[in-house]
Amino acid sequence: MKKKIVTVYRNAGDRVERLSELTAELVRLNVDVIIATGTLAPLAAKHVTSTVPIVMTGAGDPIRSGLVASLARPGGNVTGLSFLNSDETAAKRIQMLKELLPQLSRPAVLRAISWALLFG
Repeated sequence: MKKKIVTVYRNAGDRVERLSELTAELVRLNVDVIIATGTLAPLAAKHVTSTVPIVMTGAGDPIRSGLVASLARPGGNVTGLSFLNSDETAAKRIQMLKELLPQLSRPAVLRAISWALLFG
């Protein structure tokens, strides 16, 4: 049996002051999950609801902004992806790489992000 998925879109545009209002509207519509882009949208959503799951995409530092308690144990109802690239996360990545490849002595990082691939 096919299940129907209904996607409800809300966009504050350049009016970030509307984010809380739009989140409250989504909560009244009884949505199953809120997907919020950037840092301000998931922050607004977090302030409006503690029960509806919030998936952040492309947030800045989720710890410093107060979206999550920690990367290891976010707590609350917020999870997702961030563009966090602090010294702490870089060190953790190298540590994990060293565990996978104990002979590693000179790692290098080359990165390019294609916004067209990420956001269509």
